[in-house]
Amino acid sequence: MRSVGAGSRRCGSLARVVDHGSQRTALFGLARSLVIGVAIAVTAAILSAGLVESFRIRHQEKRITVTGSATRRIRSDLIVWRATVRSQNPQLTEAYKKLAADVPTLVEFIKARGMTEAQVTVSAASITEVHPRTQEGIEQEALIAAYVAHQDVEVESADIAKVEQISREVTQLLDRGVYVQSSPPLYVYTKLAPLKIQMLAEASKDARLRAEQIAVNTNSALGKLITGRMGVMQVNQKFATAVSAEGNNDKTTLEKDVMAVVTAEFEVH
Repeated sequence: MRSVGAGSRRCGSLARVVDHGSQRTALFGLARSLVIGVAIAVTAAILSAGLVESFRIRHQEKRITVTGSATRRIRSDLIVWRATVRSQNPQLTEAYKKLAADVPTLVEFIKARGMTEAQVTVSAASITEVHPRTQEGIEQEALIAAYVAHQDVEVESADIAKVEQISREVTQLLDRGVYVQSSPPLYVYTKLAPLKIQMLAEASKDARLRAEQIAVNTNSALGKLITGRMGVMQVNQKFATAVSAEGNNDKTTLEKDVMAVVTAEFEVH
């Protein structure tokens, strides 16, 4: 009886060993299948990404962006000059009387040197109060020491040389008791609008020439224009190259340099 029981126990142990071996084999097969599946998925993803990237490279739009410019030297064709007559007196009425006598004197001085009635503009008179100050420099607003009356006279003409001469000689009126202050003349170019159209065309042509040169250097062919953006005009003193977002418009010099800029984008094949 002991021999039979021992044999049964050995058979049971052998069966459990076989079961454990089968389970390990099954788990190993499952793990291997999972690894193979993941590898296939990753490989497919890599190949797919490569195909997409290859498609993008083959079909990507090639573009080139260039900036073209044009510069012109211009000479102002209009001058604007302003002179201010002042009169000061402790009495308001006396200050106005003196101003009323001096402004016509200035106007006659200007007309005598070749300016017409239409070229001379007289602004409205204005008054400023002068307040005394304490020893500490504090202004005493409740008190009025004097009144200053002033009035502007403006000349606008295409005869630039003549107005420049008047602006220099007007101080002669000081010897006649007329207190006059001369402002620097302003120089204006009145044909800027049509010039802008011409210069933008020149800048666009310059942009295309630059793009063509780049295309030749890269063994490419220049295609059609995709976009074009016009920059603001820059009007500077001659030899100056200042640039601002809103555009410069110099009026302090007789001769000026005008610059137009165009940014263009072209297809490249």
